[in-house]
Amino acid sequence: RGNTLPLAPGMVFSDEPGIYIPGEFGIRLEDDMVITESGSELFTPQSESLEQPF
Repeated sequence: RGNTLPLAPGMVFSDEPGIYIPGEFGIRLEDDMVITESGSELFTPQSESLEQPF
């Protein structure tokens, strides 16, 4: 519906999931990626675990 454009190689975008608890705190993760000929490639490295994020 509306304006739609298929993803194409060279396009860059971010995925930003978050958790927000009103009156307490919030956190948002940002994963930046580029569309390639064979799929997608993340610019930001993925954490191996929640306990050791860096």
